[in-house]
Amino acid sequence: MKKVKELTPVQSYQKVKSLLKERKRLYDKDFVPGNLIFTFYDAKFKEFTFDRTPLVLILRHNKTHTLGLNFHWILPSMRLNLIFHIIKINRKNIEQNKPIHFEYKQLKPMLKSLGYAPCIRLYINKRFAKNGIIIPPERLVEIALLKTETFTNGKYSATELFRMASRKGKLKARMNASKKVKRVKKVNKP
Repeated sequence: MKKVKELTPVQSYQKVKSLLKERKRLYDKDFVPGNLIFTFYDAKFKEFTFDRTPLVLILRHNKTHTLGLNFHWILPSMRLNLIFHIIKINRKNIEQNKPIHFEYKQLKPMLKSLGYAPCIRLYINKRFAKNGIIIPPERLVEIALLKTETFTNGKYSATELFRMASRKGKLKARMNASKKVKRVKKVNKP
């Protein structure tokens, strides 16, 4: 995968400064699959590292939770790859100036096979800030290169956290596969 360079903190600051002018009150209707939302988040368990200002691609939403892919946990090249895939499946909507739309089930196989799964987070709706920014589709590529994450416990960079989450996800997958093999052996045992 081609290495893509994130914007510098100074460049990101300038973009965020202009984005903040577009900040508005977020309503339930704003949390639809396909929207990219930039806001503040107050995690329930503060002892774990979390992103206080997630840049979340909404995958699913219900009354209490939002399933989203936090762009800050993803390497910039992977962000662009995902955006190009979303644009590809939404070509007609984009040409007709309609909102981007997709079902999570459309993206799930691709997200899982290409290693995005560790970056999918389940958010508690009432812990999102009341105000935020909905990123319009025409600004997705520009926004994907921002360096705006604010991870708590400042020990790790976004790249390190992505690698750690990936390793944890692979370990969990191996453990689940091992359990399935053991169950199959028990069932097939004479």
